Amino acid sequence: MNLFAIEWLLSDMNRQYLIGCGVAVVVFLAIVLLLGRSKRSGSSRKRDLLDGYDPTKASNGPEDRMFGDRRTNVRREGKPVGVHLTSASFQGEPKEGYVLDRSTGGLKIAIDTPVSPGTTMQILAQNAPDTTPWLPIVVRSCKPVGKRFDLGCEFETTPPWNILLLFG
Repeated sequence: MNLFAIEWLLSDMNRQYLIGCGVAVVVFLAIVLLLGRSKRSGSSRKRDLLDGYDPTKASNGPEDRMFGDRRTNVRREGKPVGVHLTSASFQGEPKEGYVLDRSTGGLKIAIDTPVSPGTTMQILAQNAPDTTPWLPIVVRSCKPVGKRFDLGCEFETTPPWNILLLFG
């Protein structure tokens, strides 16, 4: 039986099937390699942007705790959530960032470029459905942390609960 299979593969009539299968395997491997690279580059960008971020640590330093937190809304930290950001200061090019903590009043966002306080931006969660509206936010603070900038942002108006849940 083994000898018959080899003779079948090597016969003139079946070489076209063998060549077709070889081409299919090469194309499949090329696609797998290309998709693997694009995922790795996105994860390395996230790794660079969130370098040193630990959601289990308190984000306030000792000087903040001495004077107390002036927030009226409870702030929640958690797993970073990817967001899209647009602003006139970005010159038409949307940016990507990550929500580090959130409350009903605003968000703390990690981004790779500085944004001046007072800038109005639009934000949308990366996992949001197509029908979700962009939310206007105002940058209240911008602090460099390693390779990233942490933006303290405030919602212009408190969004509905179902949209807030998209940010984590």
